[in-house]
Amino acid sequence: MTTALVTTRNEITTGEWEMINAIAPVMHASRLFNVSSPAAAAAIMLKGRELNLPLTASFDLIHVIDSKPGLSPRGALAILHASPKIRRIEISELYDDKNAYAGHTCTIERADGFTYTARFTLEDARRAGLEKSGSGWAKYPRNMCLWRAVGFAADVAAPDIIGGMKTADQYGAALTAEGDVIPGEWTHPESGGPDETARAAAAAQTLVEEYGAEAVLFVNGNTIPVTLEEVDAARYKLIEIAEDIEVEL
Repeated sequence: MTTALVTTRNEITTGEWEMINAIAPVMHASRLFNVSSPAAAAAIMLKGRELNLPLTASFDLIHVIDSKPGLSPRGALAILHASPKIRRIEISELYDDKNAYAGHTCTIERADGFTYTARFTLEDARRAGLEKSGSGWAKYPRNMCLWRAVGFAADVAAPDIIGGMKTADQYGAALTAEGDVIPGEWTHPESGGPDETARAAAAAQTLVEEYGAEAVLFVNGNTIPVTLEEVDAARYKLIEIAEDIEVEL
């Protein structure tokens, strides 16, 4: 189980990083993808790059909700189906003793044999206070239970494949019956300021401007840092390297 759940990240080249930063302002200016800033657009494309998604597809499948990047449930399922690490995905409906719909289960079996089953029921939704009037849980509860079960199963069985992200509905995003995120319905204007994902992307860009993309890639395992913690760790390493060079001189 431990081996199956190791999170890996695809290496990014200097050229790809420069291309993402060139595209980000255009994506933000287009107003087509509901991103708050060029930095947020760059962060979304970086996460998509880790998942081997086309850059523009990243905006359809990855959404920043209260400073957290999340996958649309349909996107998460598509990524799982496309992965050679997954042997089987089985989704089933649950019924109570009166043959009334009760919920969904999702079983994910990896190629190495590790298998996990998650379930989410209408009773789970009631206990969590999800069945609010006019919400997706009130309109199409079957679909919502299905997508929540998929997300919970992926959290345990395939965090490496979905980049360690949860599905957006687990962060409170509203969904369509098809498992797509309804843009903007999670927005909380009172929070103010840029989200953490955008701040991390901006900080990473500053680091690249100060030290160069090749140096940042070198100290961060051939990837651009995508969290504030990774940016800080990379900066400390770069400072140490600079001090060592000065001592040698």
